[in-house]
Amino acid sequence: MMTILLRGCIPLLSKFLNVVRLIGLPNHQRNVRKSRRVLRTVRRFREPGLAGRCLCYLRQVDPLVFEEVVMSALEDAGLLVLRNRSYTGDGGIDGAVWSPRCGWLAVQMKRYRAHICRGHLRDFGDAIQYMNFDGGLFIHTGRSGAGAYEFLRDSGIILLSGDRLITLLSKRKLMRWRMR
Repeated sequence: MMTILLRGCIPLLSKFLNVVRLIGLPNHQRNVRKSRRVLRTVRRFREPGLAGRCLCYLRQVDPLVFEEVVMSALEDAGLLVLRNRSYTGDGGIDGAVWSPRCGWLAVQMKRYRAHICRGHLRDFGDAIQYMNFDGGLFIHTGRSGAGAYEFLRDSGIILLSGDRLITLLSKRKLMRWRMR
């Protein structure tokens, strides 16, 4: 019973904290509102072709709004989200989430079509260590090659893309993940 109550309170607490954190930042507030509209649109997509349609739509969204879409979806899935107060100079960290199973995770989002770059993963891993996070979520709309999976194996970075990303956005669920 307590777990269900806690699961329902975390998104409310997260939304309240971020409203307070973003006071005086009208561009951020506007992007968060836009992210909610994007999520409502994505959640109306249905099979067949859900994944392709969703990824195509997300690739057309403004990159800063895309960041907020993912943070809003993580919040809806029951994680405590801390949105960045700055879009530039963030050290490669687009936000942070707290998971009861994994602790504090840095979040980085990439909205592109091509394969993810191993250098982006390496830089993100360095930022996680430098800022003392317990791990990280690397979320992208592109393709993940074998080299990326090799790098991720012992990195403490969790990859959310493809079906995992679609499930998060459309069903408000996080598919199980493992770190290390």
